[in-house]
Amino acid sequence: MSDLYLVKKGIYATLAYALIMSVTAVAAKQVQTQIAVPVLMFWQSLFCVVILFPQMWGKWQRRSWAVMKTHFLRSLGGFLGFSCYYWALNHIPIVEASLLRSCAPLCVPFVVLLMHRVFIPKSRWLPLIVGFIGVALVINPTPEHFNPWHIIGLLSAVGLAFSMVTTRVLSSHVSSQETMIVYFAFSALLSLPLALVQDESLALPADTWLWVLVVAVTLYVGMHLYTLAYTYAPASVVSPVSYIGIVFAGFWGWVIWGHVPDWLAISGTVLIFISVLLSARLNRQKT
Repeated sequence: MSDLYLVKKGIYATLAYALIMSVTAVAAKQVQTQIAVPVLMFWQSLFCVVILFPQMWGKWQRRSWAVMKTHFLRSLGGFLGFSCYYWALNHIPIVEASLLRSCAPLCVPFVVLLMHRVFIPKSRWLPLIVGFIGVALVINPTPEHFNPWHIIGLLSAVGLAFSMVTTRVLSSHVSSQETMIVYFAFSALLSLPLALVQDESLALPADTWLWVLVVAVTLYVGMHLYTLAYTYAPASVVSPVSYIGIVFAGFWGWVIWGHVPDWLAISGTVLIFISVLLSARLNRQKT
């Protein structure tokens, strides 16, 4: 298959991922009025492990220490990213939580610096500065308006950035099914003690099962598309396209909760998107 064909598949996968994950966010925000974040994380992860287990039957192979380490970092980043995202959804509008999570591309250069000791080129600083000015506008850290849950939402972007970088690395060594089942198993294992520490029961109220099922199914499909997107196409292509998810989130937030972003949030969104486009252009020029 040609590179252009693969890039197109990556773009289509990204568009579908953005739409489906916006539905996940809606269902998660709804159900978390009745159950705690670790409980939701446990059940959604267990569901996905059950679905993926038959797909991995007889396909396990011994992996090198480097691959196992990358699996761990990818799983930890994904777990922290989703946990912070769900917590933020409970306290700030869905469009703002989704926007802050989508700032992951701004965090990628710092993750690469931390993981691979690759310093950020001078040409990259302009997009990063523009992007973080946009983040500041969204957070609006003034004494009258500052909400610490915006910081939690931004931390979800850091976790997602680790996931983005390590998913790309894993794509050349393991299947997407292996990447996902390792992540979901890790997420289920970490969610269990968190739920117990918070003295939360894992038993789900009867009227929450449908919402949890919607979260789990859409998350499974979304994560599959996410993994495929970064397998088919580089982050420089996938990241700008993924920002269509902000439009979906804004639509759901307006229709269901009546959330309308103010001019600061809209201005910040524009600046963040411009920064991602600038970064994507630099990546294309480099290649």
